[in-house]
Amino acid sequence: MFSAEVIAALAVGAALALVIPIAAAVVFKLKNRETWLPSLFIGAGTFIVFALVLEQLLHAVMIPIIKDNAILYSVYGALAAGIFEETGRLVAYKTLMRKHYTTKNAVLMGLGHGGIEAIIALGLTLTMLLVLAVMSNSMGIDKTLEIIANGNSEIAQTPLEAQLESIRDYNFASMATGVYERIIALTFHTCMSVVVYKSVSQKGKIWLYPTAIVLHALLDFPAAMYQTGIITSIPVVYAIMTVFAAAVVFGTVILAKKLPDKAVQ
Repeated sequence: MFSAEVIAALAVGAALALVIPIAAAVVFKLKNRETWLPSLFIGAGTFIVFALVLEQLLHAVMIPIIKDNAILYSVYGALAAGIFEETGRLVAYKTLMRKHYTTKNAVLMGLGHGGIEAIIALGLTLTMLLVLAVMSNSMGIDKTLEIIANGNSEIAQTPLEAQLESIRDYNFASMATGVYERIIALTFHTCMSVVVYKSVSQKGKIWLYPTAIVLHALLDFPAAMYQTGIITSIPVVYAIMTVFAAAVVFGTVILAKKLPDKAVQ
């Protein structure tokens, strides 16, 4: 049986993962009506294609090779995310968004990119776990696993069972941590969308594209180190990410002011 707190925390977390990015995009669009709305969906599509499809194909090949080397795994994981996601932005700007070069459109694109990541990575995950928890309370874990696994006992006894076990101690603190991480990511993606936009819209500034890759890798590196056990304290990870993201926001604002909109013809 899962407690009422577990059920409530899962429900609130799933709702916030959906509401926060959508609200951010709606508010920004309402305040900047001149922005090109498709930028939002291009950002979302870029994440899906480059991060969830292309990057995962590379992971399928590389991770089995490097999984036993903690340092190499951490470096690879951080760099892969930066390379694929920032390259996705670059491709999108040079194709679909070439006639819509403005900083505000770049911000909207970033909200789409980070927003869909929050919805998929946190919102859908918590929703699935919520459904499993409610079903387990209603009909028992064994019956729930049997139904979800469609009678395949091997599936029922491995990943699904592990997922259920992982949320037995889930609470509002866990939920707040997950939502906070997504807010950091949403903010960072918005900044990187602006940085990569400046790299393609300003002559001689293409170096901003590899800079975005490096910054992205640096943000992800502490989390990768935590996953491999190099860093053992999750508060330390979030402290590093918070300070780093704040510095990136500050730098991006300065960059946007120093490089006003000037589309490449």
